[in-house]
Amino acid sequence: MLCRGAGPLPEWIADNLSLKQAVASWQAEIALDTEFIRTDTYYPLPGLYQVASQEDFFLIDPLAIDDWQPFAEYLERGDRVKVMHACLEDLELIYHHLNVRPKGIFDTQFAHAFVSADYSLSYTGLVKSRLNQVLDQHETRSNWLRRPLSQTQLDYAVEDVTYLVPMYRQLSRALDHSERLGWFQEDMARRGDYQSADPHECYRTIKKASLLRGQSLAVLKSLAAWREKTARRENIPRNRVIWEEHLLEFAKTEVLDVSQIQQVLPRGVARRYGEDLLLQHELGRRAAEPPDLPRPLSSAQSALLKKLKVSARFHAQRLQLAPELLSRKKELEACIRYFSEHNKLPPLYDGWRSEILGSDFLDILRGGNGSHG
Repeated sequence: MLCRGAGPLPEWIADNLSLKQAVASWQAEIALDTEFIRTDTYYPLPGLYQVASQEDFFLIDPLAIDDWQPFAEYLERGDRVKVMHACLEDLELIYHHLNVRPKGIFDTQFAHAFVSADYSLSYTGLVKSRLNQVLDQHETRSNWLRRPLSQTQLDYAVEDVTYLVPMYRQLSRALDHSERLGWFQEDMARRGDYQSADPHECYRTIKKASLLRGQSLAVLKSLAAWREKTARRENIPRNRVIWEEHLLEFAKTEVLDVSQIQQVLPRGVARRYGEDLLLQHELGRRAAEPPDLPRPLSSAQSALLKKLKVSARFHAQRLQLAPELLSRKKELEACIRYFSEHNKLPPLYDGWRSEILGSDFLDILRGGNGSHG
């Protein structure tokens, strides 16, 4: 099953004892990746864990193993470096599958953004850019739950971790040389701390929710929390429960009844969730009104946003780092709103960004043009 051209033979780990022995052999730095499927479920379904330690490769089968303690304990050790690429979805999978938040994560994609203008370079692109190796990645949409995996899948899985540790070492040197290792570590600490969303805050992410006020917003909050909890409990995508547009429509309705639900929703959905929707609507009508959500920026605030973006992009170009680290629209909008309420920059700008952007941003927000306006 496992043959791999001229490269090293990966070890297929499909029982608890083999996993324990494999983990015991791992060095202080490993490459780590996951393969999963998330088409018809709320939670990602693990299909494979890949680990590289020095010259050894391990393909760990989550469909066959039930004692994950050795693996989990290794992931939780802060003195062991786990090198990953674009780690956010992998960390979500690990948390929901193993109830673990790994420590010591080094994200190669994110690290590269601190020493180049590329924020979201793919693994293939980064390997080509950093190590001048050309990869042939054809299994990204593969079915990782089938067994046995094809030879192409196995080769792809091994290739995904082959170059991570060499890139980690090169990027660490680049970060150290540019004196940005501390910057990266500060942001990586936040990035690596995966947190599951609070269901009662999910209403904030619904499009057009900011148009609702008062009791309508309270109803939307109740309905959105119920949908989130239902999707998790039944392990189905949120839209398989009910669409956002229907949540908004029901939230705007002062009195909701069965006939309205049956008119709006497909028959099966109305029959399955109708009583729950009526209950949550009533609870929302009785609940305390939440604070209004931020409206879109005013024209004056939009002008400030443009100035902040100009300043941030100037400094990103000057420092030759990815502009998204300084000028993401969502963060700049939050900065404007926070300043208007607190007359200071938000906590995001207390760290390394303060030295680069602090004085410019404060000048702009106080009515000036910044040093590069």
